[in-house]
Amino acid sequence: MSEPVLDLRLVAAAVLAWAAAATAVAHPAPARAALLAGAAAVALTGAVLLATRRGARPLLVLVAVTLVLASVVLHQARAAQGGTADLAADRVAVSATGVVRSDPRPVPPPRAGGPPRVVVEVSVSGLRARGRTLSLAAPVTVFADADGWSRVRLGQRVGFRGRLGPAAAGERAVAVVSATGRPVLLAAPAAPYRGAERLREGLRRAVEPQPADARGLLPGLVVGDTSRLPADLEEDMRAVGLTHLTAVSGANTTLVAGLLVLVASWLGFGRRARLAVAAVGLAGFVVLARPDPSVLRAAVMGAVGLTGLAAGRPVRGVPVLAAAVLALLVADPWLAREFGFVLSVLATAALVLLGSPFARRLEGFGLPRAVALALAVPVAAQAVCGPVLVLLQPSVNPVSVPANVLVAPAVAPATVLGLAATLLAPLSPTAATWAAWPAGLCAGWIALVARAAARLPVAVAVPAGAAGAVVVLVLTALLLGAGAALLRSRRTGSRPRRWLALALALVLSGAALVRCAPRWGGPSGPWPPPDWLVVGCDVGQGDAVVLRSGPTAGVLVDAGPDDVLVDGCLDRLGLDRLDAVVLTHFHADHVGGLAGALRGREVGAVLISPLAVQPAAARVERLAAEAGAAVAVVSAGRRGSAGTVTWTALGPPARVAGATAPDSSQVNDSSVALLADVGGVRVLLTGDLERDGQRRALAEVPAGTTVDVVKVAHHGSSNQFPGLYTRLRPRVAVVEVGEVNDYGHPAASTLELLAATGTRVLRTDTGGDVALAGSPAALRTLVRGSDPAQAARRARYGDG
Repeated sequence: MSEPVLDLRLVAAAVLAWAAAATAVAHPAPARAALLAGAAAVALTGAVLLATRRGARPLLVLVAVTLVLASVVLHQARAAQGGTADLAADRVAVSATGVVRSDPRPVPPPRAGGPPRVVVEVSVSGLRARGRTLSLAAPVTVFADADGWSRVRLGQRVGFRGRLGPAAAGERAVAVVSATGRPVLLAAPAAPYRGAERLREGLRRAVEPQPADARGLLPGLVVGDTSRLPADLEEDMRAVGLTHLTAVSGANTTLVAGLLVLVASWLGFGRRARLAVAAVGLAGFVVLARPDPSVLRAAVMGAVGLTGLAAGRPVRGVPVLAAAVLALLVADPWLAREFGFVLSVLATAALVLLGSPFARRLEGFGLPRAVALALAVPVAAQAVCGPVLVLLQPSVNPVSVPANVLVAPAVAPATVLGLAATLLAPLSPTAATWAAWPAGLCAGWIALVARAAARLPVAVAVPAGAAGAVVVLVLTALLLGAGAALLRSRRTGSRPRRWLALALALVLSGAALVRCAPRWGGPSGPWPPPDWLVVGCDVGQGDAVVLRSGPTAGVLVDAGPDDVLVDGCLDRLGLDRLDAVVLTHFHADHVGGLAGALRGREVGAVLISPLAVQPAAARVERLAAEAGAAVAVVSAGRRGSAGTVTWTALGPPARVAGATAPDSSQVNDSSVALLADVGGVRVLLTGDLERDGQRRALAEVPAGTTVDVVKVAHHGSSNQFPGLYTRLRPRVAVVEVGEVNDYGHPAASTLELLAATGTRVLRTDTGGDVALAGSPAALRTLVRGSDPAQAARRARYGDG
């Protein structure tokens, strides 16, 4: 039987409401008046359609879009009370009170060897800044030392101090806070939160005697608690497509609802009473597993389905999913831009729409139903989610489907027994430990499969960004076409060679697509492009630019904040020699990674600024001596060469060496500024020069000189000298900046300045490693894409 028209109407309403939410939340609060006007126009149009009896379908779409837009306006208006965003832009110090809205998540410290750090979401209700006390309701993201903050719990009311900073566009939070000191507990969480934390802690204690993999993975399978999941196992699971197992979803909520309905039936409850018990249980499970996107989506789907059953209506997967999406987007429009929510919805849609048809085809091939379902479910999920997953990690791993098939028999028993251990823990810790043992064995099998599959060298790199999504989409269609061709030949028994040839041709076409497809703004084939000239390394909030000076040699200008990140970039470029290392100045985000850059490579010379800032300068000299490299001071007017690269120093003046107790701005303006020639391409490297320093450097440039590439000073801060760009007219600007930073880099004014001069912008926060290749007459720009495995390491340097 075909689905009723209502199903399609709900899908259209959900899709368009999703698009409206994703667009609207990207706009800052000042745009809310326009959004409100748009919502009013949509509502008026709907009223006209209703009055003219044009049908329910367009009216349903209009109502959905109106509700989402109105929700955005109301959320933004509420969050904007008290001028929190304005205070954040000024980076003022504050004292605040608020309610904790997430568990603390560990993040790497901003400096190597620094204290552990965590990030926590807090709903701020009171704020004191600049002598004023404000009452508001603003979501903020708090970065803080783990000491004290790692012990805060969901639902607690806390007081804290810190410095505000602006949040990124499109974020739910209106500001970020770099907290100082420990939080003060003002009120304990409500009873449901306390009960949930007791259950979670009981499960952690129940699995404590088990091996590390099982001890860390089982709480993730049951309640999404990955706090003890080994980092290397998490990475292996990500590499082979098993991370969805620790994102609590529909399977978990189905088990909870089913068990509660079964117990209520044994107790003699009527139909509606059983459904009410299941609804209460779902609400409790959301608190237990935390309201993450997949949990919310699954719970709301369950609630909609239960409502349909209570009303005596049949429950169908597609309208239930669409209704859940609509309800969640109205409640929280920012879900529209979260990858977790997108993947959760797509995976559910895949199972609803494709899982059963795939399984029936496989049964027709002669497979038992259980085996057919075990194969069909991961194939359907991978086919639909693959184009989105590649946006997070630009590669395709052929072992993802086999790995999911191998772990499937262990997932259900691990989840059921783990849930039993969770519920038993407050009553009998011993019984909980016994229940957790077989669950731990199942979790151990999952970890074993993940680790073994991740070691297989079969991952295939694909283009980063939207191009990669298109490539994977087409590749998936080709592979499914090949599979359908083989199944058809087996079922019909006609001309198997022809169908086999077609299947083979489709597979070869997919392989060629992956290997040769050009990237939109990215390279064809492996990284780096063979004719690369300049590469901006993705080292987070820091600088590391490489100028090619030989087949396997380069000149490194700054080393970023982290030794692992810069070492990885140089390894990807295949460099075994650095003809020179230029350290523009001695701030940590430019010299912190020097040890990694020098490790295992020949080094010609290390060039430094005349303004030696201690103790960083002493560390640089020690590392250079250990690498056998000479250290030389560079000031304005000096010329030199390193391999095939030639350069002229435009600054700083030698007199800066006499500065005593320099402040941060003076250190920035002491940056070594170079005008370099790389294969005929002129590159201007500006370190962290501020406006005055840029003006002095420009005065050293011969009249009539233009440049091909400029490394934008100070990560694209607003402190730029416009004359530098209007006179030199660069073709390409490279902005070395971290995706996670609370400095507001790159500034909108800087991006507008570059756009006004017709300069193409490459940003490491959006493009990962970026490159320029070719020749002065045919200069190409390329991006590699960020490595998700290093996201946490890059993020650790972004808070001020």
